[in-house]
Amino acid sequence: MKAKVNIFILLMLCYNICFSQQRADIKQLLLQVKDASYFDSTLMFNKGQEAIFKSPNYITKAEVHIYYGSYYFYIHKLDKAIEYFKLSRKEAELAKSNHFANLSKIRMTYIEFEKGNKIKAEKLLVDLLVIAKLGNDYKNILELFNLLGIIKESKNDLKSAAELYYEGLTLSEEKKLEYYPGVFRNNLGLIKLSSGQTENALIDFNEGLKLAEKENNKRLVNHLKMNICLSYIIDKKFDKAKGMFDEVIAYTKRNNLPRELSNIYANIGSSLISSKEYETALGYYDSAIVILDKNNLQNELTHAYMGKVTILIETNKIKEAENILYLAMDLNNKTNNMEAKSGIYYLLYRIKNIKKEYEKALESYVYFKDLTDSLNNNLNNKVIADLQYNYKVQQKEVELEKEKTKSTLLEISNQKEKNNKWLAVGAALITLVVLLIYFYNRYLRKIKEKQEQFSQLLILNIEEERKRISMDLHDDIGQSLSVIKSKVINSVTPLEIEEDIARVINQTREISRSLYPSSLEKIGLIRSVASLMQDLQSVKGLECSYEIDESVLLMSINSQTNIYRIIQECVNNTIKHSGATGLKVSIIKYNDEYEFIYLDNGIGIKNKRKNEGIGLLSILERAKILNGSVEIDDKNEKGFKLMLKFKNE
Repeated sequence: MKAKVNIFILLMLCYNICFSQQRADIKQLLLQVKDASYFDSTLMFNKGQEAIFKSPNYITKAEVHIYYGSYYFYIHKLDKAIEYFKLSRKEAELAKSNHFANLSKIRMTYIEFEKGNKIKAEKLLVDLLVIAKLGNDYKNILELFNLLGIIKESKNDLKSAAELYYEGLTLSEEKKLEYYPGVFRNNLGLIKLSSGQTENALIDFNEGLKLAEKENNKRLVNHLKMNICLSYIIDKKFDKAKGMFDEVIAYTKRNNLPRELSNIYANIGSSLISSKEYETALGYYDSAIVILDKNNLQNELTHAYMGKVTILIETNKIKEAENILYLAMDLNNKTNNMEAKSGIYYLLYRIKNIKKEYEKALESYVYFKDLTDSLNNNLNNKVIADLQYNYKVQQKEVELEKEKTKSTLLEISNQKEKNNKWLAVGAALITLVVLLIYFYNRYLRKIKEKQEQFSQLLILNIEEERKRISMDLHDDIGQSLSVIKSKVINSVTPLEIEEDIARVINQTREISRSLYPSSLEKIGLIRSVASLMQDLQSVKGLECSYEIDESVLLMSINSQTNIYRIIQECVNNTIKHSGATGLKVSIIKYNDEYEFIYLDNGIGIKNKRKNEGIGLLSILERAKILNGSVEIDDKNEKGFKLMLKFKNE
């Protein structure tokens, strides 16, 4: 019973080790699914199915399907994205995972915003932010800061957006959460860029790029590189921008990201306008317009139309420019983007001025100026500076708080380290004890099995020996006595009868000698071995030799008997199994130790375990009685060699 308990404990330890390894493998697979969702749909689906196969529970399925939905959102297949988010939410609820259930709701709600249900979507996201804060679900809190900031930007409330981004940056750095610091750096950089702070924007973009590259988030890296290029273009550093733009375009085309690709084309067009390469710029804007119109990305399409109008004005194609500008105005009435509206009225002012419609030109310019002033009041450099100052102050407060608690944390850490060391030592000792108990029990079990095997073989051998003696008595002595009886009845001469009686006596002695070598007590071990060797040579035709130290005669009769029996057993094995033509026995004394060696030139032992019969077991038992150790050389292709080392006590 105790052995079973110990084995159970050992199995539990092994199970825990295997389970920990499995969890690490699943975590790695899920990370690969997430990474692939930004750039490689084939790898994403393959790794996702592998994760579900290895860990077919609802929580794994929910996480995998979140990434599938995100992938379809990135390529603007919104209905397909919602399908996977709904599936993820259902699985998360079955797994009782509030994080993934709420994350699915967040993603679906933002898609509703993208589809035009803006007021309802924003309200739902604010409600979900309250739920995330109550549950200390920091990843969902950051997700909501990001999405709500984007919504605020779309409403031209850039101050509120910047506040959300700074709050998100502070929290993500404080909690040391991956990915999000890079996202918030990117968002803040874009706001600074729009307010004319190109240098500060570049600082944020480059910091974000370092974080994104460290996390190997290829999609975020691509976004940041694109925004760095845009900053270079604004600073008229076109040579710096071009090389990075080539990387961004290659990545975006390879991964089928329509929104990103259209933005890149529009940005390249913008840079070419600055260089007055209008025809080439027009080609890029047309490419962007085709992609954006196909994917119904209205806000981005408005800006692309505005870029094309700028080129047409510069190339004096006023009528065409005016027609396209009205298309942009219709779109802007749907999206109500104030920044775009300001730009549209500026372009309308330029067109009306060229057409000498001065009253309408003035009206458009006044409207443009009012919108621009409103936007500048909404977010000016001072607001950004204040937000950045507050962020730095908050960071310093966090550092001071860390310094205050450093000694306490160090003390707790030291105590934990001590506790962990004692726990580790205790666990190691328990494991060692369990292993020792297990191997000791296994050793005892093997000893018991050997003893049982030996007992069974011994009984079998006794029965075989009895059968042999019975046959010898019946076939030899019995038949010989029957012959003598017959001769007595038939009055055969006394001489013949005497010869037969002598033969019976010899047979009886032979049987007696095989049962117990009584000659040892009379003539000793050396002469008994010599007699055995002589009989083997004459009867079996074996070439026999022996070399025995005379000091063996000083041993007890019991020790000599055990040595003789070992020799007999080896001889029997040689005769029965080896096919040998010769053998040698030697017993040599080295200091106070004897070395017994038995050699024959037969086929040897091919399988040691297979040949562990009663003969070999009896040799081992007799070696124990002699306090000796047996070694059998089974490495040679031919011949049998047994070595026994023992001391005479």
